[in-house]
Amino acid sequence: MTIALVVNICWLVAASGIAIGLTVPDVPVLTLFVVLAIAELLVAVLTWPLTHTVWMAIDLRVRPMGFAEIDEAEAWLKTSAP
Repeated sequence: MTIALVVNICWLVAASGIAIGLTVPDVPVLTLFVVLAIAELLVAVLTWPLTHTVWMAIDLRVRPMGFAEIDEAEAWLKTSAP
């Protein structure tokens, strides 16, 4: 979640700066707001799986699974396999 927020906020700030810089004399505030809001929602939805995967990898690296967790995961896989 934190990685997704950082990526999305950085993207939004960069896109806002570029859009304002390109339209500086007459900035279309409402148009920029609507376009960037829609784009931000799309980016949030599209980047969610990647950022969730990265966060899980970081979590597993910092806090490796114990033997009990591994046994529990193996037991779950055996019972849920078709």
